[in-house]
Amino acid sequence: MDISKEIEDVLTKHNGLVYHLKSNSLSGELFLPDSDSYEVVIKLDMYPEVFPTVLEVGGRIPNKLDRHMYTDSGSCCFTTVAKSQVLLKTKIKSLLNFIDEIVIRYFQNNSYYEINKKYFYDEYDHGSMGIVQSYQDILGVNDVKNIGRLMLQRLQNKKLSIRDLCYCNSGQSLKKCNSGLHCNNYRLFRMIDKDVLYNDLKHFKNILQTH
Repeated sequence: MDISKEIEDVLTKHNGLVYHLKSNSLSGELFLPDSDSYEVVIKLDMYPEVFPTVLEVGGRIPNKLDRHMYTDSGSCCFTTVAKSQVLLKTKIKSLLNFIDEIVIRYFQNNSYYEINKKYFYDEYDHGSMGIVQSYQDILGVNDVKNIGRLMLQRLQNKKLSIRDLCYCNSGQSLKKCNSGLHCNNYRLFRMIDKDVLYNDLKHFKNILQTH
């Protein structure tokens, strides 16, 4: 979909937002389904390669890691870059999808935290562990060494075929393993850009060295 049409769809549904051509961003009041709202700035510079950068500018969310904020930039932390790339190629097909399914869910989770002092939705840990957890989630396996090995193979342009043994070491073919689930997981894994894999490998090294 053309980005101008995507922006138009967002402004039609979320009429508290305004688009700024010069800065390629949206800003204003984002209303949640429960009548709560947040003051936001949504920067579109890197979209659709990765999620837009979202800032909560009303001062409701402290700039802390445990509140799912990037402390260096003050932007909202939705997920890892790897997971965002997978979502943008599967479930999140438009800017409106992103706001409705990712941003609003994030702010609803924060509103729940303000009342209950805990989050309703589980999130990845912060730092290296969160990066590793996202790959465990994408591939459906927990073995950190196995995942790191698979990342290196991708960077070396090696690709598993459906007849190859599954990466989980079950002894079954990729096609048949876990009733085909791991074959689909591997397809999702290959949606992650190589530069992201390269950058994320250091987090696997960190975890292996400290655990």
